[in-house]
Amino acid sequence: MKTLYRNTTKLLLMALMVLSISSCEKRNVGQVEEGTKYSAVLCVGSWPNTAYYIAGIQSLTGGTVSLAGNGAEMTGKVYAQDVIQKDGFYYHCNAGSGRLGKYHVENGALLIDKEIPFAWLNWSSFTWVDNNTLVIFGEGKGEARYAVIKVDKMTIKTGKLNLAAFPAGFNVYNMGFAEYRGNKIFLGYGFGSDDWSQYPNMPVFQKGLIAVIDYNTMTVEKSLEDTRTNGFGGPNVYAPMSFVDENNDLYFISDPVGNYDYKSPSAMYRIKNGTTEIDPTYYFNFSAVSNNEMVPAMWYIGNGKAIVRSRIAGTSIDTDHYFCVIDVKSGALIKKLDLPADKGERMVNGVIVEDGKAFIAVNAADRDYIWQYDPATDKLTKGVEFVGGIDYILRIEKLRD
Repeated sequence: MKTLYRNTTKLLLMALMVLSISSCEKRNVGQVEEGTKYSAVLCVGSWPNTAYYIAGIQSLTGGTVSLAGNGAEMTGKVYAQDVIQKDGFYYHCNAGSGRLGKYHVENGALLIDKEIPFAWLNWSSFTWVDNNTLVIFGEGKGEARYAVIKVDKMTIKTGKLNLAAFPAGFNVYNMGFAEYRGNKIFLGYGFGSDDWSQYPNMPVFQKGLIAVIDYNTMTVEKSLEDTRTNGFGGPNVYAPMSFVDENNDLYFISDPVGNYDYKSPSAMYRIKNGTTEIDPTYYFNFSAVSNNEMVPAMWYIGNGKAIVRSRIAGTSIDTDHYFCVIDVKSGALIKKLDLPADKGERMVNGVIVEDGKAFIAVNAADRDYIWQYDPATDKLTKGVEFVGGIDYILRIEKLRD
C-alpha cells in the first residue's frame, strides 16, 4: 500500500505541476474575460470617497455598460486610473505602497499575476520598446530615474537619467511624453517646484526640454529645448500626448497649464524620421486657432489626422473638455466635433482608434456614451451607453485585436 500511495502521490503531484504550467502558459498570452475586446476604467463617488472598477465592453457601437455583474474592483490593488494596459494585462507602479504589479481580470475580479517590491520612482511616463519590454520614467528623491521591465517574468533593471540640472527655484522634474523610435527614447520634461505655499501661483520655467536617450545604454545623448511653450506632454500613464506616424515622424504637443503656466500656448512640434532635432520648419500653435484652448491628450487616427481633447481657457485643469480633429501634416485645426461637453477631469484616456475610426468616450452632463467618428465620411454616430450610476469614465482600452 505504501508503494501505491507513493506512486499515486507522485502522479498527483505531476498532474498538479502540469496544470500549473499549463495555467501559467495560458495566462502569459493574455487572460481576459471571454468575448471581451474592450474595457473601461470607471469611477464611482467623489474624491476622496471614490472607488475604481474595470468593466468589460462587448461592443463600442451599441448596447450598454454597467457595473452590475461586470465590474472588477481595482481599489486596494491599483490606485486610480494611472495604469498601463497591453494585451489584456494591466501594469501599475505605486511607490507609496512600495510595489510594482502585473494584473488581469478574470471572473469579475482583478487578479495579481505578479507583484514585486518597488519604490525606486514615482512613475509619470512610459514607452514600449517591444511587446515584452516596458520602460518607465519618474522621479525619486529629487532624481530623474528609469526602470526597464521585462513583463513576461516581471524582472526589472533600474538606473538614473542625467537630465539637465535644476535651475534656481526649481526642485522637481515634470516628465511628459515618451516615445521609442530607432533605438532611441525621446522623453519630454521640464522643471517644477514642490513649494505648495505658492499655489496657485507656482513658479514657471519658461522652457520645454526633450532628452534624447540611447536605449542600449540609457544615457542621455543630447537635450533639445524650446522657449515658446512648456509642459511637453503630461504624465502619459494617464493619457497620450505624442505619436509616431506612418512616416516614422514623431509629433508631440504641450500642455503648459499642467505646469501652472497660464500664458503659454498648447503647441505641436515634430522630430522628423532619421533626425534627433526639433523640426525648425514646423510649429503648430493650437491655442491660437481654438480660442486659447489647451490640449491634455492626443490620439493619431491615421492619414495625417489626429484627435485632440482640448480644455477651455482658464486656470482649471478639470473644467469642460472638447474633442477636435487636426491636420498634423500642415498643422491646422480641421474642426471641433459636435459632441457634448466632456465633464471629465484632465487625465482621461478617452479614445480608441480602430479600423480608421475614432471611438470617443464623453462624460456628458446627462448620459454618457462612446461615440464613433469616421473621418472618411466626417460622421458621428452614438455607440455604447454607460448606465447605472457611474460618475466618471477615466479610460477606455482595446484589449486585443
